[in-house]
Amino acid sequence: MAQRILVVDDDKGIVRLLQSYLEQAGLMVLTAYDGENAMRTLRRERPDLVVLDLMLPGRDGWEITRWLRGDPQLAASPS
Repeated sequence: MAQRILVVDDDKGIVRLLQSYLEQAGLMVLTAYDGENAMRTLRRERPDLVVLDLMLPGRDGWEITRWLRGDPQLAASPS
């Protein structure tokens, strides 16, 4: 199974560019354009890695990082 990466940025051009490079490398790419959608995707999909912009509309990247660190199920390494 391909590694899953969540790319979060409000600049759709940056998301498309990163998505293109990562998919060419054989990775599965999930995307979100704001903090709320990023958090929903994190809960639902549990990606292996997150590329996270800090300056997002709504919840910013710092808030999402704090939330991730505070959630033991999301912050824990997979078994």
